[in-house]
Amino acid sequence: MILLNLLQKDLEMIIAAIIGTLGFCMFFNVKRDKLIYGCIGGAFSVVAYFACVELGMSLFAQNMIPAAIATLYAELMARAVKAPATVFLIPGVIPLAPGGKLYDTMRAIVDGDQANAKILGQETVVIALGLAVGVVLVSVVFYQIRNKK
Repeated sequence: MILLNLLQKDLEMIIAAIIGTLGFCMFFNVKRDKLIYGCIGGAFSVVAYFACVELGMSLFAQNMIPAAIATLYAELMARAVKAPATVFLIPGVIPLAPGGKLYDTMRAIVDGDQANAKILGQETVVIALGLAVGVVLVSVVFYQIRNKK
């Protein structure tokens, strides 16, 4: 039920994320036969993000969980289509990057609004940490599995 409500409410944002992910895939020269997989990874991460927001999770969890899902998807796709995981990981986390929040932070600094800059800067750091922790958690698990053999 949450997923259906989510898709109806945020469909435009999900489509924009897929198109943006496609642009980054093309910019990073992802091979044509793997473009769709990169876009699917971006879509998964954005849907997971909106689901976390809908569930009222913390800012850290709203970014860690989608990053972990994108990393899991990238690791599984890397094995399925015999390509490096980064080919799918980077496009998968690009829609989660805190570009808008970073812009707002820099704007507040330039405007001399130190109180707002501090709040926005802290939020930006929490988002970046959430993304990093999500990627590292799943990557370490796959690294341990791979090196156990």
